[in-house]
Amino acid sequence: MRKINFYQIKKRLLQLLIVSVICYPLYANDKLKKEFSFDQAIQYALANNKQVAIAKFEIEFTKADRITAGLRPNPFLNIVADVLPFNPTSKQFDPNRNQYGVSLGFVIETANKREERINVANKRLKMDELVFLETLRKMSITTGNLFIATLAARERYLLAEENYKNLVNIVEINRIRFKKEDISKLELLRSEVAQDQYAVARVSAQVEYIKLKNELIVFLGLNPSEIDIVLSGNLDSLKLLPQIDANKLLKLATEGRPDYLALVNAEDIALANMKLQRANAVPNFSILFDSLVQQNQYMYGMSANLELPVFSRNQGEIAKSESARKQAAIFREELYLNLAKEMAITEEEIKVRFEALEQMRQISLLKSQQAVKIVELAYKGGGSTLLEFLDTTRSYNETKLKYIDALVEYEKALLNLKYITGFDYEPN
Repeated sequence: MRKINFYQIKKRLLQLLIVSVICYPLYANDKLKKEFSFDQAIQYALANNKQVAIAKFEIEFTKADRITAGLRPNPFLNIVADVLPFNPTSKQFDPNRNQYGVSLGFVIETANKREERINVANKRLKMDELVFLETLRKMSITTGNLFIATLAARERYLLAEENYKNLVNIVEINRIRFKKEDISKLELLRSEVAQDQYAVARVSAQVEYIKLKNELIVFLGLNPSEIDIVLSGNLDSLKLLPQIDANKLLKLATEGRPDYLALVNAEDIALANMKLQRANAVPNFSILFDSLVQQNQYMYGMSANLELPVFSRNQGEIAKSESARKQAAIFREELYLNLAKEMAITEEEIKVRFEALEQMRQISLLKSQQAVKIVELAYKGGGSTLLEFLDTTRSYNETKLKYIDALVEYEKALLNLKYITGFDYEPN
């Protein structure tokens, strides 16, 4: 009976998994490819993201409310038939008992109610436009963070790809050395196991990169089954430390951030609504033009109706509008304090992360790269062990991954600085 080699079976299954994942991009060759830079991705998302399209309808709803606010009250018609022209006893018409008429009336609004309604509607339209711009600002930072995360996933995948190729090269060399009896069977097996481990890591990194890229494609408003994207740029193009003037940026934030301007506009809405509610406290009056037929006599007249504001003078709505104005002012003051706090935190964060990156790039990363090259050459020449090579490679991978994570956090801090100051919607 032949002995089952579970190691070979496991190795075959792993190879099938690797081939299936690696072949995935081959099936995507028929897709239309689009290249995006960081700024292009943000601009494309602002124009094509479905959430942005949905949010834009709120402006259309408010425009419809503005139309409603400008409409005048409809006239009304009143028909009176107190005595019908019919005598139930004689079953004949009795012209002396005829009494019926018609009235046409109009509601006349006082205290410029229509103008005040239109004023409130216009300010609410401006509010919804600012809310929409705030949606764009949030969409901008979300797209930027997703773009950065996708770039980082690509860097991790490229690192895993590089490691896998190096191990493939080592295994090929070890097979030749094993045939020459320069190394033992155990040494060869260890290198093959390490190759399989790096193959699994490579597959995991590639899957994570594919997932994030497809998520970004959908966020851009595209169909991932039809379009593939290529991201230009990379995380390793380290930007210089920006010169931050906190007071200037804080001033820009109060002048350009949609949420801050929306709170300023909320005070205007409350003030306009207060004027409207005070106008609503003044009663409207109705004018009626009458035409009446009574006992064959045709009569015409006019009447007026006026509500007397004895008890209800809209006191509750007036008080509510005054409270809303005060509340909006406090909200604006609170946001200003939070802006100052976020600006100070982000300013310090950018400085600390930049210094850490510089130190990591010039010392840790550079030294670990040199160590890998030295140990790799030594191992190929027989001057080092496989364990030393693998341990040095593992140390380099950890350093490189930490460096990628640090780059991501630095890029996100720079993006957050733009977000705090209002975020420019044009490419920078």
